[in-house]
Amino acid sequence: MFKVMSTANVSENEPTKVLLYAHHGYGKTYQCRYYQKRYGKGLIISGEAGLKSIEDVSIDYLPFTSWNGNHDPEGGVYSFLGIWKMIASAEFKGAGYKWIAIDSLTEMSERLIEHLEKEHEGNKNGFQLWGDYNRIMLGALKSIRDLPLHVYVTCLAKEEKDANDVTHYWPLVKGGAVSKHVPALFDHVLCGVRVTETNDQGKPKVQRYIVTDEVSGWHGKTRDPRNRLKAYEKSDDITELLTRMLGDEPSKKSEGGKV
Repeated sequence: MFKVMSTANVSENEPTKVLLYAHHGYGKTYQCRYYQKRYGKGLIISGEAGLKSIEDVSIDYLPFTSWNGNHDPEGGVYSFLGIWKMIASAEFKGAGYKWIAIDSLTEMSERLIEHLEKEHEGNKNGFQLWGDYNRIMLGALKSIRDLPLHVYVTCLAKEEKDANDVTHYWPLVKGGAVSKHVPALFDHVLCGVRVTETNDQGKPKVQRYIVTDEVSGWHGKTRDPRNRLKAYEKSDDITELLTRMLGDEPSKKSEGGKV
């Protein structure tokens, strides 16, 4: 039997796979409250020191302090690989989670390098360490991305100048090759920009923009077949952009502009 599928039948309810990278203070972790509000129950896998920006809402989380070190859930100590084994369990699948967040990719990268440096201690072949790092890091990200849930990954941004002295902003992870490969793994790569503007009364006001395209040195992208998003979106809620982009109803583009 010759049976085909149609791209027109791709469901708007398909899980979204999002990377948001930005400098300190943008509000990357803060986005988790919007995920909870829009999609329901979620889980944060946190390598950050704290979750102060969302302490006023109740979201499940698991903190990791190593890549594959001590993992003792009863004692409140977790490794990233230990958490990953928990996620692969039937218990997790039956818990009803709708989304999962990795906060952050920068910390995940640091913990993996620490682990590999111990494994390769005394090994003079540095290429082997970085080869293992590239393979494990990209493999882990693909496994995270392929979960049947909405996936949200945060990352710090780093600045890098090219041969023409143009500044580019990339995800801050160990290894230049991995940093530039990471955006290719996600359907949506959003870049957070925080600027201070002056209001009508002459007072400073913080505004947040989301970059959705390759502009001004940022390397954003979206799967936006209806072309609903501007390159700069004046918004601090990425789930609103996802809903507007993927929904069937006509919707207005939010205010945007060059920053």
